Order: sequence, then structure tokens, then C-alpha cells
Amino acid sequence: AIKEAKRRGFRVTTNSTFFNTDTPQTIVEVLNFLNDDLKVDEMMISPAYAYEKAPDQEHFLGVEQTRELFRKAFAGGNRRRWRLNHSPLFLDFLEGKADFPCTAWAIPNYSLFGWQRPCYLMSDGYVPTYRELVEETDWDKYGRGKDPRCANCMAHCGYEPTAVLATMGSLKESLRAVRESVPRSGV
Repeated sequence: AIKEAKRRGFRVTTNSTFFNTDTPQTIVEVLNFLNDDLKVDEMMISPAYAYEKAPDQEHFLGVEQTRELFRKAFAGGNRRRWRLNHSPLFLDFLEGKADFPCTAWAIPNYSLFGWQRPCYLMSDGYVPTYRELVEETDWDKYGRGKDPRCANCMAHCGYEPTAVLATMGSLKESLRAVRESVPRSGV
């Protein structure tokens, strides 16, 4: 399907979630396949997070497991070679080179039930309007170290926005992001 979509001129972005059953080698194999064989335009990655609605609670990564897994998978220049659709600071975060708070409000989720708070991975209810979501949610009570449900979360939905805000707030990191976004071979 990806090859056919590409043949027809569509841009293809994948989103791969990795679990505690993955190894650095399986991550490398998956991302090499997507990048080199299927030639997807961009790839998103995220460590699996044990949100309460998930049917399988046994295969999620902890923070230190995530950092070790991605540090090893990114070794040898892989991170630079792959067409990852993430800011350099988010990738640093996955490796444990940087730490950030969650910015759950940056990627709101809307469904038939309304606006979900605080993020789509949690079940703290819905509000009918975006204004209510932003103004009436106690955002300070969420995130690692604040809510036990967030203890092992490193999902891109909450941490990539923080990394982007940190990038935009730093000339050095903004220049790094531009430098690292130069198209890579294999597209």
C-alpha cells in the first residue's frame, strides 16, 4: 500500500510505536525498511506508554528503558540518516540527553464526545468547547512527577511540542533544527 501510494504521488508519513519487546536492532530494522526500502517521506516514532485504556499493560517501556533503547538504536549515525519527523531536541529527549515537561495542551484531541482532557491517552473527561479545555483544565497537575499515570510517559504527543517550543526559544537550537532538516539521501 505504501509503495502504491508513493507511486501515485502521495506523501507518506508513518508512526511507529516501540515496546519493551523491541530491541535497538529491531528498531533499526524497522526504520531502515521504512526509510530505505519503502522510502517513506517521513517517520514518526514513539515509545509505548501504559495509558489506562490500553488492553495490554505488560509491554510498555519505562523512562530509563526508553532512553537506553533509543540511545542504542540511534548510535552510529542512524538518527541523522533516517527521515524522522521530529525536532532534534525531541530525539535528544528520547535518548536522555534532554528532559522536558509534558505540554499536553499543545496537541488537543476532539471527538464526538468533545475535547478530551488533558490528552488523548488519559480518561479525565471531555468538555464541549476548546475554551473550556484550555481555561478550565488544571494543566499544572499533569506530567511526570505530578500525576502517577504520567510516570513513564515519553510519548511524542506531549513532549514533541515542548521540544519545539524549546527549539523556537533558542537561536542555537533553531539553527541546529534547520541544519538537521536538510533533506537526506534516499528520498
